[in-house]
Amino acid sequence: MLLTTKKYYLKLFFTLILAFSISACSPHPGAGNWQAEGKNSINVSQIKVLYEGTADFYTTGEKESIRRCFWSAVTENTLQMQCVYANNIDKKVNYQFVVSPKGHAKLFLDEQIIGNFITLTNESDIEN
Repeated sequence: MLLTTKKYYLKLFFTLILAFSISACSPHPGAGNWQAEGKNSINVSQIKVLYEGTADFYTTGEKESIRRCFWSAVTENTLQMQCVYANNIDKKVNYQFVVSPKGHAKLFLDEQIIGNFITLTNESDIEN
């Protein structure tokens, strides 16, 4: 009887661990492809935020990114992006990317809005 009880609790323990680990893997709403709404001061036309914690900033007409970033979730709708310039990796900058539930986002630098973005849902909308 004691062995059966131990097996039960062991199975229960691993089932709970599996359930918690699966539920913790949902993507952040900031992950995806974002298009600038109008011009912005850093000339970013598109931001690609990848699920695995990286992001790239693009400008119109360029195939290579102009900023390369690592991001982490600060809140359920805010990403902290630690970026380097593609042409000078010694130059670093931190941005905040705040996502709204309706597919809009704002990019901030030092609490100042840099630009507004909308999510791209169709692959044909993606420039790069």
